[in-house]
Amino acid sequence: MDFTDADQQPFDFDDFANQLLAEGADKSPSYVHGGVCGVYAGAGSVDAEDCLAAAAQALELGLYGELGESCLRLAQVTQQALQDEEFDFHLFLPEDDAEIASRVGCLAEWCQGFLAAYALMVSETDGAGLDDETGEILKDIAAIAQAGHDDDAEEGDDDEEAESHLFELTEYLRFACLNLFMNRVMDADEQSPESPS
Repeated sequence: MDFTDADQQPFDFDDFANQLLAEGADKSPSYVHGGVCGVYAGAGSVDAEDCLAAAAQALELGLYGELGESCLRLAQVTQQALQDEEFDFHLFLPEDDAEIASRVGCLAEWCQGFLAAYALMVSETDGAGLDDETGEILKDIAAIAQAGHDDDAEEGDDDEEAESHLFELTEYLRFACLNLFMNRVMDADEQSPESPS
């Protein structure tokens, strides 16, 4: 996946992971991206700086210096992607040539980060007002987060089947996040007073 910022500068997953490690954060870039997505999905249209601050609080990470700059770029790119009319939003995961166990683990971490940040944002607004569809989506994300830690796959299992399953989960999460974000934006628009004509 071509994951680039507004200046078409690519995000390198491994470089991002090394920045996190250098700051003592034993989490993957996917965890951070999940947190950023959770803020947007829970709050709707917020500034990238505010999103990053909320994500850092929810994830209990210190996002400063070079790491903070990278995370801010990630928040900006994510906001633009969520608002893209062609749905050009993707999860920040390891490249397809990485071991599938690594990608599954990062997918689980994305879910964990998403849930932590979403819960924080909703608790500050209308946590008691989640509709049934949203509740089911959150249950699914929680299940995927737990499933990502399963370590019972036998060597020699069908890699093609595993790849297909991972793709399906990733696509589900991609559109689930988009739906939650768009619903939150529409809710905010409906609650806002109409602009004078």
